[in-house]
Amino acid sequence: MAGRIPSVLVDFNAFLKNESFAGQANKLTIPKIVTKTIDFDGAGIGGTMKRDVGKLEAMESEVTVSDYSDKVFDLIGSRESRDEQFVVKGALDVGGQIKSVVVRQAGFWRETEFNEWAAGGVEATTKFVIDVEFFELEVDGKEVLHIDKLNNVFRVNGKDRNKEIRQALGQ
Repeated sequence: MAGRIPSVLVDFNAFLKNESFAGQANKLTIPKIVTKTIDFDGAGIGGTMKRDVGKLEAMESEVTVSDYSDKVFDLIGSRESRDEQFVVKGALDVGGQIKSVVVRQAGFWRETEFNEWAAGGVEATTKFVIDVEFFELEVDGKEVLHIDKLNNVFRVNGKDRNKEIRQALGQ
């Protein structure tokens, strides 16, 4: 039985306000997605179980930019930063075939952190933290994840996890 070579992200490019950040946005941490649960320990069962409550925990993403970009700094602490979609397009090697991978996210640009300065020349990097409210992951043209917290939408592979909840709430 032959083993399978894992997929590899070959390269990516980031876009903000329709401007390419090629060579500048060099690192991205995609948000961790965790369903919100409560502990349930009912009579007559063997122990505590987790129960889904149809919500997601807070999500955050980090992007490192090799520049002191005015366009990015303008987003820090700005309420309007929620309206800016940050798009990252990548090339994913899957078994020797290149497929597209796209991440779209928007939210509140909450934090910035500068790198350490040292004599002799260092890259001028700035790390930004985004509190993600909208997130979409697309692989090879297929939507894998779609999260729109403000509209209570949570889709995984086309299955809407919160459809019945929205219907019950009259949304």
